[in-house]
Amino acid sequence: MKITDITVNRIRAPQGDNARSFVGRPGRLLLQVHTDEGITGISEAGRNLKVVRAYLEELIKPLLVGADPTRPRKVWELLTLGEGQQATRFPSQIVGSVDVALWDIAGKSANLPIYQLLGGARRTDIPLYWSRGNGWSKSPEEMLEEVQEGFDKGYRAFKVRMDWRDYRQDSDPKKDLAIFQKCREWLPDDCPLSFDANCGYSVPTAIEQGRRFEQLGIAHFEEPLPQYDFPGLKQVVDALDCSVSTGEQEISSWRFRDLIELGNPDILQPDVLNVGGLSEMIRVYELAVVHNKIVMPHSPSVGANSMASLHLYSTITNAVRPHEFSEEFTGPAEEVSRLYKEPVLPKNGVISLPEKPGLGLEVDPDALKNFIDE
Repeated sequence: MKITDITVNRIRAPQGDNARSFVGRPGRLLLQVHTDEGITGISEAGRNLKVVRAYLEELIKPLLVGADPTRPRKVWELLTLGEGQQATRFPSQIVGSVDVALWDIAGKSANLPIYQLLGGARRTDIPLYWSRGNGWSKSPEEMLEEVQEGFDKGYRAFKVRMDWRDYRQDSDPKKDLAIFQKCREWLPDDCPLSFDANCGYSVPTAIEQGRRFEQLGIAHFEEPLPQYDFPGLKQVVDALDCSVSTGEQEISSWRFRDLIELGNPDILQPDVLNVGGLSEMIRVYELAVVHNKIVMPHSPSVGANSMASLHLYSTITNAVRPHEFSEEFTGPAEEVSRLYKEPVLPKNGVISLPEKPGLGLEVDPDALKNFIDE
């Protein structure tokens, strides 16, 4: 089998009354790797269509057309480390999007789901937690309404995100606390609630907030500090009793090695696209096992990359916490699922991985024509 082409298209956000808030948002990018045997692998490739197309057309396709797509780790090494005189070293998100599509092809070629290629699943029914963000711009009442939406859909684990980022440090911790408290008081005691500062706090504020969250009952405290502050993170971890998590922005297993050694978070949260695909995410999970760390991936959006993350997550023995899930960036899952012949949808807050080969998703070519935005 050989790669014949790699294409990328922008997929529009859902339309209609039940997806009104998503109209006008930049759509995701659907990347497809085509082969001479008619097998096509899919993934998602971020949001900047011009940048992704430039990499694909000018640099990556000349390297990969004619290559064997069923050897994703070999391709990963070519794109990340270079080979011979080729100083490639492409950005991890670019590599990750190609890598996920190649694992999809490898599974389809072997007629096996990806989790079987990775050694077999420990479980195929995986609980999800409902994740809602932009807390910086919302009132506690507004965030609670969105948490209640997830509860009504059957989710029984939750996270509220502030989306501050590291350039808005300590902007409004008082309101952040009010948001968490409002949601925590409404949710039943057996529904875990987590809080994501999205890199928005200084060390003392993170510690003060963390202690308040502990009193209210928090499942995990995510990205309390800017992602680059490993020594500060260790101060926060050492000061708090609750689980502290981070890692979604790390771009390699080497960065995760340093994160563990210097910051020592309780929970690692690799993102399958940011870290460079499944080939590199496997190494991060191996680091987690060696260092006895909990893993909770950051790949929340409906679609191919979330499915890739779930396939790997299903194979890890200590991956017992819910996997993140959000419809914020895609629109309702039921609308997005129309892109696929046999969609995989959560039911009562649980997603069941299919036994179909590869990711378990096959793009419907007729539906794709209606989804392509550009």
